[in-house]
Amino acid sequence: MMKRKLFCIGIRLSALALVATGWVGIAAPLRVVVDASDLPRGLLTAEITVPTQAGRMDLYYPQWIEGVHGPNNPVSNLAGLEVTTPDGRKIPWNRDPRDVFRFQADAGAAEELIVRTTYICNQSTANSTGIDSHGTSLLGIICWNTCLLYPVGESIYDLDVDLTVRLPEGWSWASSLREKKSEGSSVEFERVSFQELMDSPLICGEVVRTRNITPTGGLPHTLAMVAESKRVLDLGPETLRKLTNLVEEATLLFGRQHNYPYTFLLALSDNLPFIGLEHTRSSLNAVGEKGFEDDEEASKTGQLLAHEYGHRWCGKYHRPAGMNTEDYNTPKDTRLLWVYEGLDQYIGVVLAARSGLFATKKRTSFEGALRDSWMGIGRTTVSLMRQKGRRFVNLEDTAASSYLRRSGGKHWRSLKRPQDYYFEGALLWFEIDAILREETDGKITLDDFIMSFLGRYDSGRPLMPFTEEDVLRFLNELHPHDWKTLIDERVRGFNEELPLKVFSRLGYRVEYSPKPTDFDRDASLTALGMSVGSDGVIQTIVPGSTADTAALAEGDKIVGVNKKKFGEGRLKDAIAESPVERRIELLILKGEVFETVFLPYADGPKYIDLVRKENAADVLSMILAPKREDAKTSAGAVGIN
Repeated sequence: MMKRKLFCIGIRLSALALVATGWVGIAAPLRVVVDASDLPRGLLTAEITVPTQAGRMDLYYPQWIEGVHGPNNPVSNLAGLEVTTPDGRKIPWNRDPRDVFRFQADAGAAEELIVRTTYICNQSTANSTGIDSHGTSLLGIICWNTCLLYPVGESIYDLDVDLTVRLPEGWSWASSLREKKSEGSSVEFERVSFQELMDSPLICGEVVRTRNITPTGGLPHTLAMVAESKRVLDLGPETLRKLTNLVEEATLLFGRQHNYPYTFLLALSDNLPFIGLEHTRSSLNAVGEKGFEDDEEASKTGQLLAHEYGHRWCGKYHRPAGMNTEDYNTPKDTRLLWVYEGLDQYIGVVLAARSGLFATKKRTSFEGALRDSWMGIGRTTVSLMRQKGRRFVNLEDTAASSYLRRSGGKHWRSLKRPQDYYFEGALLWFEIDAILREETDGKITLDDFIMSFLGRYDSGRPLMPFTEEDVLRFLNELHPHDWKTLIDERVRGFNEELPLKVFSRLGYRVEYSPKPTDFDRDASLTALGMSVGSDGVIQTIVPGSTADTAALAEGDKIVGVNKKKFGEGRLKDAIAESPVERRIELLILKGEVFETVFLPYADGPKYIDLVRKENAADVLSMILAPKREDAKTSAGAVGIN
């Protein structure tokens, strides 16, 4: 195995701590046995044999796990921790009072210690779902970071691991890890670095099925699925063809594949949370049982797989330098997530459209793919237009504080920005693509940037860190433009309104319609700035809207509209009649108090729409058009109507 040297930027290993412990590194690998035989009961145990030296040994429970962009490894679910010598003598341990992820034990004269852990599965949070372990009576997901510890001071790239896993009787497994040998329900894997192990989750269960989706002449690509039912794993040839298209379109976009196989890990179950997490040699995904059966769900599953696959190049091999550390307990600088996730959000939409994964039974081929991708872009845009938190928090800060924004809270979501670096970041990359096409008459596109920037590969390096200066340099070498000013405005600017110029550049415009649109069907949200449940309870207030100005609050209940008992139809009628009445009268129950509120509104029904500009090129259709030779003709000049 090629060992990675200390070339990453911003390493902050604690030299003082290493001197205090006397730790100088270990030569032998960790020997790990993970017992998943109790996974159906939601329990996972591990035994880690750690070579040691005389004196104190410090162990880390991994904290900053790749893919979730925060210190979110669920240490609270680590139920049991025991340290012994090989002959069974218990060694007392204590937790560092200033770092709950750090454990200390005195090895004495022992040459190795055995660390045993017990982990409670199925208790993930909004931040830990994709890196947590899950188990049901018929299937499971194992993320090794939940049950393993490693010595402080060791590089995760240079620390080797010999892993054996015991599965429940009769279960099979799938992972990018390579099997060395198996006996009964135990599987021994080939030696890997600690980093590669953490980056290689495993799915298992009674029903596991793999499908080959390798394009002709390409590197091996496998779809590995687990489910409670064999029926949902019977994918038709059309679905498999689209997934093969995905691999081919990605190869054409990035210009190359890396020199190792890739596995799409997919759990189809209603008993697991939704999961989408990128890894270098695989992706971990979990959707509902009908993830490929239901027409619309299949489209969402396709985009999920495309997004996580794009991370193989954008975020994993090419990673922001501030997120590249030698251990899992050094804080990471996540400000460049508008590239890591934002550019990959763009890539995921493009690859899903080009490969046909957006197409449905009702809308086939490129036309269906184009329509579905536009629906997603449009609905996301409408949501972003109602987000007013950008006047206080810029896009870069949503990336810098990523894990604080994953769970949005119960109230005033439009005031507190979520992880906008995903979708608003993607709009920035659509805008950059449109500018390139406009200023070069279509000769240079973002495809060229992606190939030159993300297509670089050196098999002797496990990853290539990058900085914002690198991004600007590659853009300017491709086509001179004031990219720095554009990025400063979009990423670090404070703007109350969503920058909508991107749509004009793509050949579309944002306008208001008196009738519901594909992107906006809430009569009260756009017109009055509030969404109302069927029971009359106000669920959302948009800051700066008519409802906000009238001091209405989320949780208030509308009991009357224009002197009549509340009903969804009556609120719609009041909005429709507003050009004549010039106001809407509401009877509001605020806690225990009734209050009459007058909304000064006279514009009638109003919905947000995105429509094609007359006599303008349909740049979006050009961006989403497939690159495969066999698909170019069928794509033709189809546009969005």
